[in-house]
Amino acid sequence: MVQSSKWIEGVKPEQPLTEVARQALRQRLRTVWDYAPMAAKKFEEDIEYVHQLRVATRRARAALQIFGDLVPQGERRRMKKMLRGLRQAAGDARDLDVLGERLGKIAKKKGSHLGAVVEQIANRRRKAQKPLTAAYKDAKHKRFKKRSRGLENAVSWKSDRPEPTFGTAARITLAPIVNEFFAAAQADLTDIEALHQMRIAGKQVRYAMELLAGAFDRSFRGELYATFAEVQQKLGTINDHATAIVMFNQWIERVDYNGSRAELAELIANEEKQLDAKCQQFRQWWTTERAEELARDFEAVLGTVMLSTADEA
Repeated sequence: MVQSSKWIEGVKPEQPLTEVARQALRQRLRTVWDYAPMAAKKFEEDIEYVHQLRVATRRARAALQIFGDLVPQGERRRMKKMLRGLRQAAGDARDLDVLGERLGKIAKKKGSHLGAVVEQIANRRRKAQKPLTAAYKDAKHKRFKKRSRGLENAVSWKSDRPEPTFGTAARITLAPIVNEFFAAAQADLTDIEALHQMRIAGKQVRYAMELLAGAFDRSFRGELYATFAEVQQKLGTINDHATAIVMFNQWIERVDYNGSRAELAELIANEEKQLDAKCQQFRQWWTTERAEELARDFEAVLGTVMLSTADEA
């Protein structure tokens, strides 16, 4: 499997912003194109190819969001469109991979009635490969690799003001993304949709931290990122249960055999029970004190007051 790093290695805070932007875009877009042909052609060898492609497209999109003002608008828009096509197709295929793998393990147990359901999912998964292959061929036809190099080479500082260092730009860029997370975290977290929005905002922070870590000292990657990743892990578990409920409910309407329906209904009830428990555990864990401590940690490295501590300031 392709070895790719979530970090942009070897960059320094004192480097010009454009130098780091070129390196980040090069790494993120190359990783997408490393995984795209494997996800399109060799998905049966390893389902991780599709998963890694989806992750790579998300990280590449984050790089375009953060460094987008440094590249021509038209090229940025075309690249985003290709990434979106690959991400959506990979996402649909990945969801079926996860569902098939999960139900496949249950179907092997004695007395299970899910064998036919697993076969239906496998058939749908094979059909889901066609849009993914088509998205890959479309990106190849539109010269994804050549456009990636062009995008990288087109990076330039476009303002009359002096170009900032990577360290300065990273702090300015990351602060509002982090504040969006804390704003989402102040919503009514008894609402599952609010938790979902908090997770999405957190994902944007995580991708931005991975891109910008080189602008900060070692504690940023080793301590602050690890602490934030724990928040994301807990929210991700909640999302896994919520997603499973949606998927199981979709499939319970598609099966004819009562035994399969009854077994799916039992799985849904179990997922709902686990979802309620994990939501409650998260709300007990995500205290005002914990949120304020995390905000102060961000404040210490960014040099600005985070939303969660603004009232205290």
